[in-house]
Amino acid sequence: MKYRTTIGAGLFSLALALGPAAGQESAPRYQQWPGNGAPPDVDKLVQQLEKLIDQAEHDRAADPQFLSDLRDVLGDYSNPWSDRLFYDDFRDGNYTYNPTWTVTSGAFKVDPKGNTTGLRSTIVAPGTSVKNNPTLNILGTLLGSPNSQTSVSDAPYAAIYTTLRISNAFVVRLEFMSGERRGRIDFGPYQGPSGSVAYRVAYIPGQATDSLKLIRITQKGAVTIGSFPGPLNLEDGRRHLLEWRRDRHGAMTVSLDGRDMITAQDKTIPRPFDGMLLINSGGTYWVRSLAIDGTRT
Repeated sequence: MKYRTTIGAGLFSLALALGPAAGQESAPRYQQWPGNGAPPDVDKLVQQLEKLIDQAEHDRAADPQFLSDLRDVLGDYSNPWSDRLFYDDFRDGNYTYNPTWTVTSGAFKVDPKGNTTGLRSTIVAPGTSVKNNPTLNILGTLLGSPNSQTSVSDAPYAAIYTTLRISNAFVVRLEFMSGERRGRIDFGPYQGPSGSVAYRVAYIPGQATDSLKLIRITQKGAVTIGSFPGPLNLEDGRRHLLEWRRDRHGAMTVSLDGRDMITAQDKTIPRPFDGMLLINSGGTYWVRSLAIDGTRT
């Protein structure tokens, strides 16, 4: 960026001017400053500058390109994912305590040993379809009836959630295994007691196109805001890592095993979230671990 280049060149020239000539030794030009040594509050400064930029953008008080460049520079000093908000690897053998998960449909079990260690769910109900599945559009019925577990064979889907305050900017890392080339698994943060507002990432094994989707859910319905156009077949007996990053400006990236698969921008849902939801709409999945980073709100 031109501003960084100019500033960097100026600082380099200043360093040359203040430093000793080559081959010469000299006493320090400046003495140590006897201050209190307190580091500056960079996060607070960044937040104040971001508010000023937002106001200038709203009032059209500066060149939009200049404001965009300022945001890029601040991005180097701003970390919206500085706190660990949640972690569970199910090594304690349960999902009912520390942290607490609540099942609203289907059945879940923790497999404690072997390559498939983790939270397991299996849906074998006939007629399970990726298309026209109500679980993809309505969350309220899932969160409105806790502990209404049905047997594995009877349930059309398996759903589980944990209540948790999640900042609007977050990183979610889901380590999982897929056992069958069919069905679908969704995960993502939700808002409100009914969970009718949410973002979700969906993996759809065995599908020729759009096998990975990023979805926005509001009272108006579900909208796909980004997708990976090709097929993904992760049923190889290995663990895979889905990482989903969202910054303060709604920019989102979904990566699989370190490779960026989806990028999207969406500011429709601006507030913090109230929990994390997992839905199995067909197949067998093991969640090995789930980590969420953000800022405490």
